[in-house]
Amino acid sequence: MPEHKEIKVQKSESTEVSVPKKKRPKRHDVRVAVIGNVDSGKSTMIGVLTSGELDDGRGYARSKVLRHDHEQVNGRTSCAAQHIFGFKTDGERVHNPVAVSAAPQRKTMAWNTVVENSSSIITFIDLAGHEKYLKTTISGLTGCFPDFALIVVGANMGISKMTKEHIQVAVALDIPLFVVVTKIDIAPKNVLEQTKKSLSRLLRQVKSMPIQCKSIKDIDKVFTKDPKLHKICPVFLVSAVTNLNIDNLYYFLKRLKPRKPWKHSDTNEKGVQLEIDETFAVRGVGIVVSGTVTSGYIRANQRLFMGPFSDGNFKEILVKSVHVKRSPVTESFSGQCCSIAFRFVKRKEIVDRCMIRKGMCLLSPDINRSPIWRFQARLKVLHHPTLIKCGYQPVVHTGSIRQTATILEMTNKKKVEVPHLRSGDNAIVTVQFYCYPEYIHTGRALIIREGATKCIGKILQVYVGAKEDLPSIKQPIPAR
Repeated sequence: MPEHKEIKVQKSESTEVSVPKKKRPKRHDVRVAVIGNVDSGKSTMIGVLTSGELDDGRGYARSKVLRHDHEQVNGRTSCAAQHIFGFKTDGERVHNPVAVSAAPQRKTMAWNTVVENSSSIITFIDLAGHEKYLKTTISGLTGCFPDFALIVVGANMGISKMTKEHIQVAVALDIPLFVVVTKIDIAPKNVLEQTKKSLSRLLRQVKSMPIQCKSIKDIDKVFTKDPKLHKICPVFLVSAVTNLNIDNLYYFLKRLKPRKPWKHSDTNEKGVQLEIDETFAVRGVGIVVSGTVTSGYIRANQRLFMGPFSDGNFKEILVKSVHVKRSPVTESFSGQCCSIAFRFVKRKEIVDRCMIRKGMCLLSPDINRSPIWRFQARLKVLHHPTLIKCGYQPVVHTGSIRQTATILEMTNKKKVEVPHLRSGDNAIVTVQFYCYPEYIHTGRALIIREGATKCIGKILQVYVGAKEDLPSIKQPIPAR
């Protein structure tokens, strides 16, 4: 049993309570974003890996991981969902056989079993593959902070437009890749060979060396040459029905380690930031928000500020409880995805759940809480069918934020105004959010998209102040 220490947590100005503090578990939590074209077998592969049961070829495995009724009917994922399984110290697998559609109590018990018995946990982020859900997929890649991206390719389908799109986004965000080619038991030999050639050509275009892993020795060679998978892309040919090469894929997943070393604050109460990516209304509890802790520690009975709301203000809240992977914990630290139940400190500041949106943050009192309307970024245009001019209004993705914005100004490195941008051009752009302010900071990667337009960039500077106080920039009519 883990050791317990009594710690004092400030509950109010006049009372203190003692809360048992568990030792922070020393385990790896590797997050893998699963992307690929629609009907390529992403959810089926996740269902097989997490439950330890093979598919029957008729949707048995994917029925365990699909969340909504309409997903069960058409077999297509439409939202980002997380699923876990783990490894013990000796390498034995700890599966989660309970379906997502099961009763909440059974589902919670299954997650607790995986967490308590695992020394290393693999968290799959199941993302949508259909083109109309592309914005959800990009939000999952930017806001869930995955360590690796698993590209699922159907051997009988080949490389599609959306497969190329997803690979480009993952490469733009500098997320290491590995590929699983599924359905090889039903793919004709000539089609399989053509798929392998097309995949190899595509990976080489993004400067990633594909290596087919047929055995454990091949996997060991990959980790010896490139342990962080920066230049090598392992490729697995598997079948979720016949169990072909599934054990090799398990061995590869066991060798993965978290890519990003998250920074932990020396003092638990300072430098706290959580980015909200989902909200819930739980009966008997109230509003619950979930997201990734990007810095510091979050504890029960801690005072934080939530915002910015549409008016640019932050509202003070008190954390009531913290859950990590459906298990109640005393604290959640940076790099973890957690759920938080809270209450507003001031009654007049109580808001409805619909006013809390993706992209908002929870911040500790020591952080400067300035809503940002305008920022400057270094931008590279990957593709645009015509010309990008000032006044263009695409959708900006950065972290959990997803909002329409207006390009106000475009200049080159010498600060000379650029009249327009084409595919392949670079520029320094000034961008302003269209609907409401956000909390962003410099150094964050961003993706700009709208239809066939794709741009990548990095935030260089933010402008603090109300929208009406910012200096005016002459804008022409938005160019589409």
